[in-house]
Amino acid sequence: MAMAVKNLGHEWIEAGSGEEALDILQDRDVDLILLDIMMPGIDGFGVLEALRSDTRLAEVPVLVISGMDGDMDSVARSIELGATDFLPKDFDPVLFRARVAACIEKKHLRDTEIDLLRQMDKLSEAARIMESSKFHPENLGLGEVAKRRDSVGRLASVFVEMATQVHAREVALQRNIRTLKGGALLLAGGVLWGLVVPLSVLIYQENTMTLGVTFWSNLLAGAICCAWAMASGKSFRISRSDALFMLSWAAIFGVSSVVLFEAAGRVSGIVFSIIMAMQGFVVFAIAAAMRIEAPSLRRFAGLACGLMGVLALLFVREDGGGISGLLWLLIALLVPILYGAIDVLLAVKHPPKLDSIVSSGLTLVLSAILVLPLAVIRGHFFMFGTGLSLSDLLIAISGVCVGVCTVLYIRLIAMAGAVFGSQSAYVVTLAGIAWSVVLLGEALSVWTGFALLMIVLGLAFVGPKAEAGNVMVEFRRRGHVRKDP
Repeated sequence: MAMAVKNLGHEWIEAGSGEEALDILQDRDVDLILLDIMMPGIDGFGVLEALRSDTRLAEVPVLVISGMDGDMDSVARSIELGATDFLPKDFDPVLFRARVAACIEKKHLRDTEIDLLRQMDKLSEAARIMESSKFHPENLGLGEVAKRRDSVGRLASVFVEMATQVHAREVALQRNIRTLKGGALLLAGGVLWGLVVPLSVLIYQENTMTLGVTFWSNLLAGAICCAWAMASGKSFRISRSDALFMLSWAAIFGVSSVVLFEAAGRVSGIVFSIIMAMQGFVVFAIAAAMRIEAPSLRRFAGLACGLMGVLALLFVREDGGGISGLLWLLIALLVPILYGAIDVLLAVKHPPKLDSIVSSGLTLVLSAILVLPLAVIRGHFFMFGTGLSLSDLLIAISGVCVGVCTVLYIRLIAMAGAVFGSQSAYVVTLAGIAWSVVLLGEALSVWTGFALLMIVLGLAFVGPKAEAGNVMVEFRRRGHVRKDP
């Protein structure tokens, strides 16, 4: 039998018993089994039953070759147990060659059919994924199928191309929506935050107890956010890690608020507004150093351009110079630097499950609590709202602006990233200049105009980072209602 198989050009493995054959078949793939019926241990019928119960081996054709050719009941039983054909041991070589060739051809055709069905199952699964959930073309599992050169491969290739086009259109649409939403948040927050600078100047003119002003402004802002959260049904349940994050945020914000109110009384509103544009450059520098954002020559050129604008403010000042004026300009620079640090902190560490309104409210209240002991020690604490004073009204307006802007800014960073969010700095600058002209009666000089131009130009070069393309999109068929089984 082995010599006959060899003469036909096939490779073979010989087993001396049914047990040995089944052990070999667990580790080897074969195209045809030549099986005797009368064997020691497990006979041929037992082997056929074991093959039929194994899903991997059930498709292998079995050619029963036995001396029981006159026993038709045994032949019938072999066929019933899954044998493909039957030959007597004293077979004719021509008939043997024909039966072996037919069995192997049947196995190859069945393998091709099974492979084709598996590939079609992959196509069906890819279609199900597209219809029932969000997807990415690379996650459809059709890469290998599309490489085939048959009709299934062409179908898979067209399917992948269509999915890629749908994905590209959806990504472009999502980017446009994000840009529009981000731009709206950026403009709204920038206009309100730009109002804080001239308000701070006006507050200092009415009340020089800056630590007390910081306490009441942040406390009012936090109270507004907390009331907003409670009205929206938000949960105030936070974890220990959430509390540590908000404590860090509150400490930085508290320091920046004190510096803001202190410097606002010594620096003009227009100059302070222009200095606020440095926030965008600070965020980019920190993000590039932490590898949050990819640095580039264009972005570094923008950073240098913005620094030139700030240097123009520092060394060519409207008041003609003076150590005191220069010192307060340098102190005022701490505000955008601290704000930039907060931007990166929010982008990297803000817990995704922590609601932005809740985190804003609790952080602002916490920052007020941190400032309160200093206000008492310095004698800056005062009672708020005891009379209808202009100072109290300005502090209240400042608190509203700070609270709303903080919430809007967290959402902007979550939507578009820290660097894009920091681009609100130039809106703050433009809005701050406009508010300073209206509220403070200030005028834009040639040098401040030059500094503003350089900073805005630098911000344009820095720009937001490119959105990633590996996002999941959702495909919806028109006029089709999917019913769950």
